[in-house]
Amino acid sequence: MNWNTTCHCGAVSVRLAKAPEEIAECNCSLCFSHGILWSYMSPRDVVIEGATRTYNRADRENPNSDLHFCATCGCTTHWSATEGLIERMGGEVDLMGVNMRLFDPAQLSGLKLSFPDGRGWSGEGPWAYAREHGVMP
Repeated sequence: MNWNTTCHCGAVSVRLAKAPEEIAECNCSLCFSHGILWSYMSPRDVVIEGATRTYNRADRENPNSDLHFCATCGCTTHWSATEGLIERMGGEVDLMGVNMRLFDPAQLSGLKLSFPDGRGWSGEGPWAYAREHGVMP
C-alpha cells in the first residue's frame, strides 16, 4: 500500500516507509483542538518535504514537541522532538508523530486506535489512556 500524502494545498508531502502499527487520538488541548490522529514512528521511517512552520505549547515551560504545519494552508503535518526533550532523553529521541488525518480514511481502516490521556499527562514518563483501545472504522 502507498503511504504517501500531502497537506491540503500540496506544498508539504509526507512519505512513510511502512504502514503505521496504530493510530493515537490524544485528548490534550492541543491535539484535540487540531483534530489530529497521530502515528508515532521513527524519523528514519518518515520523509517530510516542503516548508513547514512550527508551534510550541505556550502552557508548558519546556515543551517536548515542535508541532509542524504547512506554511501555506496551515495543515498540521507532524511533530518532532524539541531540543529540550532530546537533552532530557540523553541525546536522542527516535520518535516523531505523523498526522494521519492527511491520509485517506480507507487506508486507516482496521488499524488499532488508542486514546492517550494527554490532558492528564504531566509531560514526563508514560501516559495513561483515557479509554480502551479500539479499531479505526
